[in-house]
Amino acid sequence: MTYLSGLLGLVAIAMMATLLLLAVRRDRALRRNAPGSTAHRAPQAAVRVRSEGEAS
Repeated sequence: MTYLSGLLGLVAIAMMATLLLLAVRRDRALRRNAPGSTAHRAPQAAVRVRSEGEAS
């Protein structure tokens, strides 16, 4: 019975580690493929600064 409990504990730890790894990978993929990422925001900020400079 203790062997089965130990094996069940190892399976539970392995499953938790796998779920954590998948969640981290999914989060990174979502951030990388986000439409409003920081790479797209920089040119918009530059356009705003130019338009404000021209208006004043």
